[in-house]
Order: sequence, then C-alpha cells, then structure tokens
Amino acid sequence: MNKDLFNIVRILNIPGVGPRKTLDLLAQFKTLDNIFKASYQDLVKISGIKDRIARAILDAVDEELIEGQIKLIEKFNVELVSIWDDAYPERLKEIYDPPIALFCRGNLDLLRGECIGIVGTRTPTSYGKDIATEFSRELSQRNMTVVSGAAKGVDSIVHGSCLNASGKTIAVLGNGVDRVYPAENRKLYDDLVGNGLLISEFLMGSKPDAPNFPRRNRIISGLSLGTVVIEAAERSGSLITAYFALDQNREVFAIPGSIKSRQSQGTNQLIKQGAILVSSVEDIFEELGEKYKMGQSQGQQELSISTDSKEAAILEHMPGSDLIQIDDLASLSGQTTFALLSTLLQMEMKGLVQQSPGKYFKRMF
Repeated sequence: MNKDLFNIVRILNIPGVGPRKTLDLLAQFKTLDNIFKASYQDLVKISGIKDRIARAILDAVDEELIEGQIKLIEKFNVELVSIWDDAYPERLKEIYDPPIALFCRGNLDLLRGECIGIVGTRTPTSYGKDIATEFSRELSQRNMTVVSGAAKGVDSIVHGSCLNASGKTIAVLGNGVDRVYPAENRKLYDDLVGNGLLISEFLMGSKPDAPNFPRRNRIISGLSLGTVVIEAAERSGSLITAYFALDQNREVFAIPGSIKSRQSQGTNQLIKQGAILVSSVEDIFEELGEKYKMGQSQGQQELSISTDSKEAAILEHMPGSDLIQIDDLASLSGQTTFALLSTLLQMEMKGLVQQSPGKYFKRMF
C-alpha cells in the first residue's frame, strides 16, 4: 500500500485536525509520517493542538477505514491530488487554509487553467437562469474554466451551460466525489466526470452535511481569479463564497437585480458594499489583472454597525480590543472554525471586527 496515500487518508480522518492545523503541524514536523511518530509532549507544543487532538493523532490507526477508502478511490477512478503534487493548483495554495488533498474525478488538466467562479441561488428567477446560462457559456468560449458548486439552481445551470458549449468546468462538492447530491444531478455528475472535473476535500462516502458547504465555498473562491454572484438572497451560501473571496483578496463581481426581488437582495447589497457591478462578461475581463479588494472602492457607502444574535454572541468572547486567534475564538464560542470564519468575514464587512495576519481578529468598538 502506498504510504503517502495511507498517511493522507489517515490525517484527513482525524477529528479536529483540519487543513490549517495540518499545515501548522507540517511546519514543525515536515512530513505526515513525522507527525504520526511525534511524542505527545511535542504535539501539544503546537498552537491549537490541545490534549484531545494530540491523543487523536496518536490513537491506533483505523486500518480498515483507510483500506476501505483506498478501495473506493480505485473503484471510482479517483485521483488524490495532494498539496505536494505538481497538479495541485498554485492559486489554491495561496489561501489561509488550502485543502491538504483533493479527491478528483475527471480531467485533472482543468486544475491548471485560469478559473472564474460563478455561484447563485438554488431558486433562480427566469432572469437569473438566463444570466447564468449566458455568462457561463461566454466565459467558456473565452477559454476560462468556470467553477461552481454543483448545487440546485444557478450552480447546475452553470455547469450544464459550460458542458453544452464544449467548455471547461469544475464542480466543487460538499460531499464525497462518489456520492451524487442532489440526486437529480446524476446525469450532470456523469457528464462532469466525462468532460469536466469533480473535486472534493472530503473523504469518499462523505455525506453532504451542512458544515461541509462553507468549506466547499472557500475552495470555489480560492481556485478562482474572481467570483461572480448571480442572484442571492440576503442570507445565502453564495454570499459566504463572496466573503471568502474578499478574505482571499480575490475579485468579487455581482449581477444587479430588481430591488423588488428577494433573490437579488444579497447581490444588490454586495454592490453597495463595494463589489464590482457587472452587466457583461466584458466587464469581468476589464477588471481582471487589477488588484482589487472589496470594501475599498471609491465612493463606497459606509455600512451601519448593527449586529444579529450570532454576531453579538461572538463579540462577547472577544477580549476588548485585544487580538484573538480564530481557533481560540472557535473553542470559546463552541463553533467550527469554518462556520465562525464566514460570520467573522461578514462582521468585518460591517466594521465590527478587524482582521490581522494569521487569522487574528479584534473587535472595533
């Protein structure tokens, strides 16, 4: 059995050890093999590695689970691309918490292309459907690889339109690449395996659990030069993708919509907050190559400082104006790091918190 593959699957299966903690461990121990050979005393010296996690790392290997994973990888012709492999996208390495490995089904060459993300509501209007079809087709024809999340609605339209135009598209999943979700997308999955690419950071057989989708969203934006948001409600997973793009210093584009449409409330709000309003693919290409960070555009309206209950609860755990690292804040608030980050990014947009290098945050009032 390939030892590298064995160790990658092993580290991915340890509760509490996500991409960021794995990278912190690798900075100290250099290889996965060395991590598993480390002593308890050396492990707990690493920031964020508490007693429970150190013991989980040192627990006996679940060889049956790992062997089962490897059999599924072989059965579904999956390529496991690790962060050390040449095929791993360079742009994705730049984000704070890049996946340690990507489970891939389809054309790996698409990972090397220039990508644009397109996301949107699961319940698009006829206007949203038309825009999703038009933009994805035209971007495909301009040799861009279009990235989306294979969900109902806009995502599925985007992938289908790219494939119909013989274009390039990557679907980032919130479940294992051997599972079809939603079930109605089985043909789309088959088409993506044959003519596009399915990728996921989740182990084979992983269910589409709710916490997986914010993690998926930061990969969509992380792969892309910029992300286009087509119709999103005021509270939408698509907005989380936009906030991740902001955090990653990537472009954020928004399609304006009717002020009377619930599906356009989120996209119109993004434009107020500084996202680039686009009405054509040409608008996107005009912006690409220019350094842009949402929230710094000239003439942006100042956001009112108001908090919802979730944001107020997070602020209670932030010590005055002192910096606190996101892992420590996650422990105090009882949330996962990924769920907490999406809320913090929205709070940063409001001016409630400020972020410093290393994912340290402080409250601003």
